Amino acid sequence: MNANIAALLTAVLTALTWAITIDLILIRRFKNSGSILKYNFWTAFLMGTNLLICLPTLAFFNHQSLSWLVRQAWLLAVVTDILTTGALIIFILVTWIMRLILVPSCFDFLIVLGAALNKGKVPPVLAARLDRAVELWKTNPEAVIIVTGGVAHGDQVAEAVAMGQHLQRLGVPAGKILQEKEAMNTWQNLENCLMLVKQRWQGPGTPKIVVVTSSFHILRAASYGRRLGLHWNWVSAPTPWPYLPLTLVRDFLGNIRDHRKMAILIWAVALILGETI
Repeated sequence: MNANIAALLTAVLTALTWAITIDLILIRRFKNSGSILKYNFWTAFLMGTNLLICLPTLAFFNHQSLSWLVRQAWLLAVVTDILTTGALIIFILVTWIMRLILVPSCFDFLIVLGAALNKGKVPPVLAARLDRAVELWKTNPEAVIIVTGGVAHGDQVAEAVAMGQHLQRLGVPAGKILQEKEAMNTWQNLENCLMLVKQRWQGPGTPKIVVVTSSFHILRAASYGRRLGLHWNWVSAPTPWPYLPLTLVRDFLGNIRDHRKMAILIWAVALILGETI
């Protein structure tokens, strides 16, 4: 096959793997747990195809032999793919490392960040957050647990309500649970919980607060916390492995969106440097 055609086809295949992955993540078609697992499988398959086939093949081409137009397409694909794939790998490693952070032995509030329900029920990813919170609460049962999340995605019940019911089934007394039922995203989760803490706290000094969220989500939540000036502790709950591919890539792309100016600058500099090779 002609080198120009092969390089162009590989660039198109690389773009398609990312485009289809983003489509799987952004468009919610999750009717049941089976469909969620199916889209997680396809996300893992596409990212594996990118890592094992697209990226090595792009790097294989002798770009000096390509026509100018094809070389531009190749350069755009290889720079974007190397940066994005490399950043995703770093994101996964940092997410794993953050699981090793020690939890304070003494705290006053446990905040559990909400996530989408499945037909009004707590799905496995959210259940893992609540299980982790109960595990921590049992070491310090005087603490109050705040569950946060409003009515979203066509549900008839607020995330916080379903989370509170789940905690009670796990043995947490209703009097130890506060429900924040208005937040529609992570930023609002943190802002609204801060107001709840200020209203509830009657002790001396500043209350000690631990926030529990999923492993894939902790970097983003902690980033929002820093921007809000919150000196809280961030604890990651394990994510059930069948749900990891989609959740990891989704939050990775969310972090890029949150820091898009820096991402565009790095990408532009890399393209300029690539032109000099």
